[in-house]
This record gives sequence, C-alpha cells and structure tokens, in this order.
Amino acid sequence: PMAPSMVDATGKRVDWKPVQVLPVPIPDGGDDVALKKYEKAREMYEKRKSNGNDDRDEAAESTPACATVEGNSEFDTFKNQYTTPSDGHSPAESEQVLCQMVLPGDCGVANIAFGGFVMKMMDNAAGCSAFRHCRTNIVTVAISDLDFQSWVKLGDLCTVRSKVVFASSKSLDIEVVASAASFGEDTVVAKGLFTFVSIGSDGRANNVPKLRLESEEDMAKAYMGKKRYEAAKAARLAGKS
Repeated sequence: PMAPSMVDATGKRVDWKPVQVLPVPIPDGGDDVALKKYEKAREMYEKRKSNGNDDRDEAAESTPACATVEGNSEFDTFKNQYTTPSDGHSPAESEQVLCQMVLPGDCGVANIAFGGFVMKMMDNAAGCSAFRHCRTNIVTVAISDLDFQSWVKLGDLCTVRSKVVFASSKSLDIEVVASAASFGEDTVVAKGLFTFVSIGSDGRANNVPKLRLESEEDMAKAYMGKKRYEAAKAARLAGKS
C-alpha cells in the first residue's frame, strides 16, 4: 500500500510512499491448511529479507550465479557429470528482450504502473524464450520467486529480458528481469522465475529439448535450477503421502 506524504498548493496528493500494513493474525482453530500457507508465506518473506531484497543491495544484485556456488562440492560433481547434448539449445539462443513505454492506461494512483502490467510483460518475454527453445505451443505452469524491487512510473521505458536457465525432461525454468528507465540508466524493478511446458496436439506435455551449457554462469544457473526442481518434486511427493 502507498499513501501521499504531502499535498501541494492545488490540493493534489503527491510524493506517494509505501506505508506499513496491518499484521495478519496467525491462523488458529485447528485449520492446518491455513496455518501451512501462513508458515510458507512467512518463510518466503524471511528468505527474501535475508537475501537483502528489502535493502536493495546493488552488490548482491550484480553477483553472478557462478560466484554463489564457488567451492560447492555438489556443483563440482554436477559439472563433472554434465555432457553436452548433440541436439540441445543454449540459453543464449532463447534470449528475448521486450520494450514498452508506460502509458496512462497502464498506471493507477500517482502515475505508478500496475504490477500486472509488468507481470504481463515478463510472462510474454518468458513465453517467447520458451518458444525459441521448444518451437512448439507452450504454456505457463508456475511463477516463482517473483519480487518487485521498485516501481515503474508513467513515461518510463520498461525493458524485460528473459532466457532459459534450466530444462528438465518436460519443463523449462526461465529467468526474467524487468528494468525501467526515464532519463538515466536502467533500474531493475522486478525479477522472477517462470516455468513453462511444451504442449502437443493431444494436449499433453511434450519432452523439451535439452539445454546446452556454454559457460560457467550457464552451468551455475542450471545447477540451481536442478536443485529447485528436485526440491519441488520432493515437496509434491510429500504432499501426496
């Protein structure tokens, strides 16, 4: 939520800033489902907070993925076991860039763009990357780790960059970064991971082309994608038991 911090001479509310929200009570009354959702949301919040997203740490934003796994024995094993596929596609082949000026219809109060405007651009870019990799019909199946780090204003040039960073047998993880610029340099405003699957004519998920890793950064992001995939798979199996 945002509120104006002052009113100008014409009575117009200006200088809108984020304000504190009312706390959400911890679910009780034996509602295990609601409690699990609350705990999961709190865990995600604490994770983002520990990663420094609330402080907008520019050094953390620019840290390459390969630096975060340096010295990790599991990552070293992953690299040693990796074999380059003969028919795969590289992350660079799926790179997509979309640009759009922010217009009045894209904005709400105080000429701040709706979050949905940025999300739509991010999903479109991710879909283009998925199509470049698969060359088939593709659909979004999940959006994870989507963080808005700043806002986009009327008249800004919003730029979204995306590329495939991990491929399982039937799904793709696509890293998406949105930035905005007015008269200065681009400022990162949102980051997210979008998961897509390839759909065949029978409506079922197809196998997707393998990912050909060409650099240490590609390798690190694929390794982290594999860890996310395995954790999500384990969570699904645990939920069924």
